[in-house]
Amino acid sequence: SHPPLQMSLVPTPLNELQSILAIRSPTGDQYVTYLGRTPRERFDSLFEGAAIAFLGSMFSYFVSFVIGQFLATILGTIFVFWPILAPEFKAYQRNWELCGGRDLIDVWMDDDEDDG
Repeated sequence: SHPPLQMSLVPTPLNELQSILAIRSPTGDQYVTYLGRTPRERFDSLFEGAAIAFLGSMFSYFVSFVIGQFLATILGTIFVFWPILAPEFKAYQRNWELCGGRDLIDVWMDDDEDDG
């Protein structure tokens, strides 16, 4: 019924692709996405962070009798600061999954230019 669309794929230069995709460090938009866009999502994110911080600090207290105070203090500190650290870790994980751990390659660059 409709004629086929005449399209072609045009490779994007590396500098434009890096401005579109968050490859290295997380962006502010990724933090906002993790913290939630709706009131329910924000509540869930806040509850998750508070629960992990509270239960993790209790866990580190009880495990301090087994592994020692120094390691338990480090573990407890990670748990207490989890609401701050979690968006960073989640954003790094998403960025890593996007690239599969590989660097972006500029399709406009010739392989011979890279060698010499």
